[in-house]
Amino acid sequence: MLTLITFIAVLGFLIFIHELGHYMAAKHVGVRVETFSIGFPPTIYGKKVGDTEYKVSWIPLGGYVRLFGQNVTDEDPTDPSNYASKSILQRIYILIGGPAMNLLFALFCMPLLYMIGVQSPAYLDEMAKLRQIDQGSIAEKIGLQANDQIFTVNGNEVLNWRAVNQEMGKAITTSNLRLEVERDGALLDFEVPLQELQQQRQMGWKPFIEPRAGGFTSPSPAREAGLQEGDLVLSINGNSVGDWSDLIPLIQESQQPNGSSDAVQITVEYERSGEVQFVELKPYFEQKAKLWLMGMSMPTQNKNYGIGESVSMGVQRVWQLTKATFMFLGQMLSGQGSLDDLGGPIRIGMVLGDAAKSGISNLIFLMAFISLQLGIFNLLPIPALDGGHILLLGFEKLKGAPLSTIFRERTQMIGFSVLIALMLFVTWNDLIQLFRA
Repeated sequence: MLTLITFIAVLGFLIFIHELGHYMAAKHVGVRVETFSIGFPPTIYGKKVGDTEYKVSWIPLGGYVRLFGQNVTDEDPTDPSNYASKSILQRIYILIGGPAMNLLFALFCMPLLYMIGVQSPAYLDEMAKLRQIDQGSIAEKIGLQANDQIFTVNGNEVLNWRAVNQEMGKAITTSNLRLEVERDGALLDFEVPLQELQQQRQMGWKPFIEPRAGGFTSPSPAREAGLQEGDLVLSINGNSVGDWSDLIPLIQESQQPNGSSDAVQITVEYERSGEVQFVELKPYFEQKAKLWLMGMSMPTQNKNYGIGESVSMGVQRVWQLTKATFMFLGQMLSGQGSLDDLGGPIRIGMVLGDAAKSGISNLIFLMAFISLQLGIFNLLPIPALDGGHILLLGFEKLKGAPLSTIFRERTQMIGFSVLIALMLFVTWNDLIQLFRA
């Protein structure tokens, strides 16, 4: 229920922001707005105020602003309140208004996110030292080794994992990525193959993460057995735990592999306030992950920033996400992307529901991200989208006269068909991913 409510509220608000942009731009140049609708018919509630009917409709997957003269049936170039009477630049201004509002909303939300504070793993503020290199990974291919410490990324010094992630986020959209690494007192240079990294989306390294309890999930055998936040796990059944990544493998070794049998009790050695203690507990089997777990999460911290720094970081994050979005679109068009990365309303709803449960910061970030995606998607040159209308206006400018009614009607029908097919595909893809999980 929380997921459904969050999905409808967030998507409805972002659609309102988008349509408000069209509405304000149309009003600014004197075009009469006949309908302002959040959602698609059938209508839940409608009220006419002045020349405009404001409506809320049942299908919350979009919305629309109907302008006087935007349809081929009511065009009147002689009426100053008619869309067809406006210049090409004025009509483009109206069409860009919606995506522009989505972008402005994202630019508002991102700095707000950094001012409120971003919840992140505590290890991100630890030095960027590698604990493990995955076999066959990019990190292994370029020659990185366990215990290497990353010193610079593209010449910029990085003092912790947070700085490494930020610098690599900047570099992923450039032409090169160089790492300077300290190994046994010597500095070594490594070149990262960017194209391969863009495809795999991970280096294949693991950082050192202290096996300390930061919080507890539900259910949580660890909390029920008496473990508390801040406790440092030293061993499981006598096997030493030197890093957070040791926990899950050691727990699996102690249990039946398929989760069908009763849990086997384990002995956990931990340190609290300098005192070593022991506790016994039975892990639970998490069906989705197919793993035995203690119900313990790693430490996190809330990090916030000043107004100036928040604005700078927020704008930079929006720019990075914009470049990454166009890079993803390029990969999809070139056949290099994966269809599994496409998400529709079901996946959006699930992600928003999880964000609502995890905190306001995650929800604000997702609202900004989805708003940005709505703005970019609507500018794609597909008939029936804002970008498609702009493309037709470009053709009209080149021709020096309005395009034929038949041509515009057919292109709109093609555009709607493409959009419906795309919506059905991503929804089907969401269902497949859901059942796989």
